[in-house]
Amino acid sequence: QEHIRRSGATTVPDALRWVPGLHVARQTASSWAISARGFSSVNSEKLLVQSDTRSIYTPLFSGVIWDVQDYFLPDIERIEVIRGPGAAMWGSNAVNGVINITTKSAADTHGTLVEASVGTEERAMFGARYGGQTQNGVHYRVFGKYSKRDDTFNLSENSDEWEIGHVGFRADWATSARDEITLQGAAYAGSVGQFAPAITVIGRPGPSGNLEADLSGGNLLGRWRRRLAEDSDLQLRVYYDRTERNDPSFTDELDTVDLDLQHHFVPLHAHEIIWGVNYRTTSNKNEGKGIFAVTPASSTDHLYSGFVQDQIALAKSLRVTLGTKIEHNDFSGFELQPSVRAAWDISRNHTLWSAISRAARIPTRLERDISVDVTNPAGNPVIRLLGSDDFDSEKLTAYELGYRWRAAETLHIDLSFFENHYDGLSSLELGDAFIDPSDGRTVIPIVNKNLTDGRSRGAETIVTYTPFERWRLSGSYSYQALQLEPRGRDINRGEFLEDATPRHQVALSSYLTLPGRFEVDAHFR
Repeated sequence: QEHIRRSGATTVPDALRWVPGLHVARQTASSWAISARGFSSVNSEKLLVQSDTRSIYTPLFSGVIWDVQDYFLPDIERIEVIRGPGAAMWGSNAVNGVINITTKSAADTHGTLVEASVGTEERAMFGARYGGQTQNGVHYRVFGKYSKRDDTFNLSENSDEWEIGHVGFRADWATSARDEITLQGAAYAGSVGQFAPAITVIGRPGPSGNLEADLSGGNLLGRWRRRLAEDSDLQLRVYYDRTERNDPSFTDELDTVDLDLQHHFVPLHAHEIIWGVNYRTTSNKNEGKGIFAVTPASSTDHLYSGFVQDQIALAKSLRVTLGTKIEHNDFSGFELQPSVRAAWDISRNHTLWSAISRAARIPTRLERDISVDVTNPAGNPVIRLLGSDDFDSEKLTAYELGYRWRAAETLHIDLSFFENHYDGLSSLELGDAFIDPSDGRTVIPIVNKNLTDGRSRGAETIVTYTPFERWRLSGSYSYQALQLEPRGRDINRGEFLEDATPRHQVALSSYLTLPGRFEVDAHFR
């Protein structure tokens, strides 16, 4: 929380700019490309993002819609960033990284907090929170936030200015000495301007005029945790999430219900085990306006999964973690995603670690159900972008090595190296022509196939130096190089993703605390 507060960030994407290994690029006033270890795009399809264990990853296009993640930042306790695959515990789509956004317990947010800001770009922001405790020992808080942001510099007649309002609550209480319950929820509504339609096809007219998307949604989450013993606990969590987006190119409604059970225990002195099972159902309805269409418009999909992880202490200084996630989804069937990790404390100030992991990015509704004519829909033949049930998941095998060194009480160095092998990445390819039975025309399909492979390698380092208690300096450097090898025609030019992420990223930060609770911070990237 301290890093987030002192970063000066007003959104979660801005706060993530300072995490080594992450690339954050702002495309418009309301859209960001956030990625880990390559493949930067506004979809961020290989980065899994969660909020209080609730997935905010959309199955429509495989990514995160960041404009609706407008958090009241003082309520965030921490943002955990896993660089590299985390699929053995979190499942599919945790390919190149995982971001976990965790909010504070209501017990830590008593009292009243108000914040406001005005500016030339971020025109206005107002947020307020009130928390307390009932006579029955229930800690609670309620909050509200409103943001209005100006458009970015552009040569378009349209504007991408946007505004959003967000309200929510959280309650935490202990029903007994062993049981804890959390109940939380939120709702939002807003409007987002667009420079150009979200979906365009060259040569075909699309939406025109004032392009604005209306968005709304809400979620409700409940969690029960029982402490079975000093080193054992059981947790049950369920949530419901709904999002609605009325875009000039389509309307999209998504309902998600997720049920999760986890058990953590220590059966033997050298073993620490955590296992769990999960069920998720998503109901999506997407109706195109003119050009865009998915067929069928409505789809309900299910995911069943289970995982187990065992951290084994082979010696006092050597730990090995074995784990795997097994899941079945309606897009690609069964997925097995194992991981083996080891950490060796060479001495009190030196730690060496390594990992081998497998992860999968499962197909999306667009890759399975899209149906868009990319030439004159009245012509014959017609070229049509079609989804395919044969499109499989994208696979990653990752090798990682890291070293942590406390060179002095005031100097810490963290190094990590990785090499990733990708199999069956998505590419658009020409399919076999066929006759449309509805009108007798010849259709030349363009479909997604797993005909691109890739390899990436890189390194990340973080150096933290504290010359004295009130002054902390940190620096980071990231390097990544991606090579893609199309085995087909690669019509979508996916090979361009090789250079979508900078090869070199450098960041420097200085945090200085002066007397009188006055802080002076500086950042460069």
